[in-house]
Amino acid sequence: MLQTNIKDIYAIGDCAEQYEPIGLRRPVEAVWYTGRMMGETLAQTLCSNPTEYKPGHWFNSAKFLDIEYQTYGWVFSERNKKDYEEHFHWRHPKEKLCITIALHKDTHEFLGINNFGIRLRHELFDRWLNEKRSIEYVLEHLKDANFDPELYATYEGAIVSKFNSDFNQNIQPKKKSWKRILNLH
Repeated sequence: MLQTNIKDIYAIGDCAEQYEPIGLRRPVEAVWYTGRMMGETLAQTLCSNPTEYKPGHWFNSAKFLDIEYQTYGWVFSERNKKDYEEHFHWRHPKEKLCITIALHKDTHEFLGINNFGIRLRHELFDRWLNEKRSIEYVLEHLKDANFDPELYATYEGAIVSKFNSDFNQNIQPKKKSWKRILNLH
């Protein structure tokens, strides 16, 4: 509900600190997405509908000069990654494009993705994280997540090929399906 220790005083955005962080989130999250979600939560509370702040999966998106960056879920740095976490890295040999995917070592559950230079659909990654999809499923359907404009080059085949090589797999990417993207099946 974002209530402070003073009655009828609330805090959102950069000035809000959670007494107990939610899941793996930090106590203060200085990104506009969380400020917006906190504002929506507070609006419900102020309109006589007390609502708990539930930010869901971590995500962020930004553009630095000519390169886009996105993260969905949790991908910790190599020195901070969890004991159960394993990473897959792909980098384009010439372009400013790369991804890092975090997966559970034992179950292959998809934990998160960081990407540079490739636009991806937030709603699909959020759904796959909620459904606790496997890395194999995510890679099979990676084309559905691509949000680059038409006529842009796509890299899903190269990404899946490198994963297959690195992890001794034989994943076959599925063709893009608007039914899957829109969850109409």
